[in-house]
Amino acid sequence: MKSVIILVISIVHILSFLEPIGGDIAAAGCSFPHYAGSKKDYPKLKPFIGKSYKVTDPKGEYTYTVAICAPAGGVDKAGAVQVEKKHPDNDPVVLGLYNNADIISGTDWLYLEYLGGKTYNRHCSGEGRRAVIMLTCDESISDLQAQMVILEENKNKSAGCYYLFELSHQDICPNKPASNLSLGSIFIIVMFSLIAVYLFFGFLYQRFVLGAKGMEQVPNYGFWLDFGNLQADGCNFVCRTGENRGPRTYKGVGDDQLDDMEERDDHLLPM
Repeated sequence: MKSVIILVISIVHILSFLEPIGGDIAAAGCSFPHYAGSKKDYPKLKPFIGKSYKVTDPKGEYTYTVAICAPAGGVDKAGAVQVEKKHPDNDPVVLGLYNNADIISGTDWLYLEYLGGKTYNRHCSGEGRRAVIMLTCDESISDLQAQMVILEENKNKSAGCYYLFELSHQDICPNKPASNLSLGSIFIIVMFSLIAVYLFFGFLYQRFVLGAKGMEQVPNYGFWLDFGNLQADGCNFVCRTGENRGPRTYKGVGDDQLDDMEERDDHLLPM
C-alpha cells in the first residue's frame, strides 16, 4: 500500500509541472490553483471539511495538526502544522496552506495536497514544505473510530519532498448501487420462493409423516393430477358460447305403430 501511495504522489508531482492552469478555484475555504479537475473531485471531500486531526510521529518527537480546508492549530490559512514536543512554545511549522491545494480522487481513495509550507533550511533545495493526505476507503471506520496517522516525512532528495498522512474512513467508499428490481420482479421472486417452500416442506410431510412413496410424495398430488382437466372445464364453462340444448330423448314404439307396419308388409308375403 505504501508503494502505491508513493507512486501516486510521484505522478501528481510530475503532472503539477506538465499541466499548470492559472487562476484559483475556490470552494468552501480551499483553493485549488493547479488543476481545473480539482473542482470536479471536491464533492468527495465535503464530509471531512472543517474536521481536524491530531497526529504524533512514531518516535514521539513531533505533534501534527491536520485540518481539512480549515485552519490547523489556530494558524491562519495553514492546513497542516508541526510542533516539536521539546519546544511546545515555539511557533508551529506550517507544512502547507489550504488555499494552495490540489485534490485528485479515485474509486476508493482521495488525494489531498497542501502546498506553500515553510521552506526547508538544508533539505530539498530549500523548497517549501508540502503535506499530502491520502484518504482511503474502509467501510468499518466511522467518525468515532477515524484516526489519522503519519506514514513518513520524505525529505532525503533534492526536490518533491513531502509529509505523508493517511486517514481511512467509510465516507471515501463508493456508494453501492441501488436495487433496480421492479415490483413485477419482486412479485415473481416472492412467488417462486413460496412455491419452493411449499414443495420442500410438503415433500417432507408426505414422506416422513404420511409415509408416502413415489409420486405420492408430491404435496396435494391428486389436485395437481386433475389440475389440467380443471383448467379445461373452467375454460369451457367461461369461454364457449352457444344454445343450451336439453338432453336428447327417444320415443318408444307403441302397439299401434307395430300393427300399421304389419299391414304395410302384407303384400310382400308369397301367395
